[in-house]
Amino acid sequence: MTIPDNALTNSSHASYAARYAFFLGCVMPVKMPWAESAIMQVLPHFGIDVTYVTKSTCCPRAGVWMSVDERVWLTLASYNLLQAEQAGRDLIASCNGCYVTLYEANKTLKENPEKLNMVNDYLEATNNQYHASIRVRHLLQVLCEDIGVEKIKNAGQKVNIRIALHPGCHLRVFEEGLLVKYFNTLAEALTAEVVHYSTEQICCGLQANLADREYATYELAKKKLEEIKKLNVDAFVIVCSGCYDQFERTLKTLESEIGYKFDIPIIHLAEILALSIGISPDEFGMRLLRTAPVDSLIEKWERG
Repeated sequence: MTIPDNALTNSSHASYAARYAFFLGCVMPVKMPWAESAIMQVLPHFGIDVTYVTKSTCCPRAGVWMSVDERVWLTLASYNLLQAEQAGRDLIASCNGCYVTLYEANKTLKENPEKLNMVNDYLEATNNQYHASIRVRHLLQVLCEDIGVEKIKNAGQKVNIRIALHPGCHLRVFEEGLLVKYFNTLAEALTAEVVHYSTEQICCGLQANLADREYATYELAKKKLEEIKKLNVDAFVIVCSGCYDQFERTLKTLESEIGYKFDIPIIHLAEILALSIGISPDEFGMRLLRTAPVDSLIEKWERG
């Protein structure tokens, strides 16, 4: 599949009246304040009107709840979705897992009136009704389709760093791989070089934690991190909060168990975009709550 033309130019429907409610998920506000802040500064810079989903629950994770109790999955997801609907906005998510569960729940409710009625029977207890009238969008779709890669490129300058990417499993689930193409295209537009590697498509291990934490830590996440260490890159770039949570957990586990060290910053794509358009690291809190230090990357950005 090719990337739509409007993802490479100024989008034909981006008069910058695009309005979104941002679903943070569980991890980002706790462990990734720098990513949250970068996103909330970058989107308005390009004319995207974005507010928070303020009364959210867990998304909840589709890979768990769909098989345990579909009613719980759809009801909790619909409560998040209706916050955006009531605000008259589409919903945007950055975490791949949150995107998948909310996208799939929304699709299910749009296509199945009986399930929508079932959900609304539960929501009635909170004096709410969901009408399934909104879209669920990934951050990458908003960047590439509502704004456009060319507009993003022209708004700033490339950040002179070499990076490796981790798309994450769920980024490949929908849109026939288009989200992965967006991720790669944006990364290439914003940095000096994207270095690809053999384990790029391997899972971070987050889901495997539920069955075998040691396997998820040592056989999945650690193997990927070991290859990244050999690439001589300045940063390891993600978009998914769930993946970040797994890599951070892995690094802390490995450090305590075997004295493992990993000094390559794990950063969000939105941080690179913020740097590209001239937002300083301290303006979005880039140095805060980092498992791997970002000082060397910041110094390189400051040098030009």
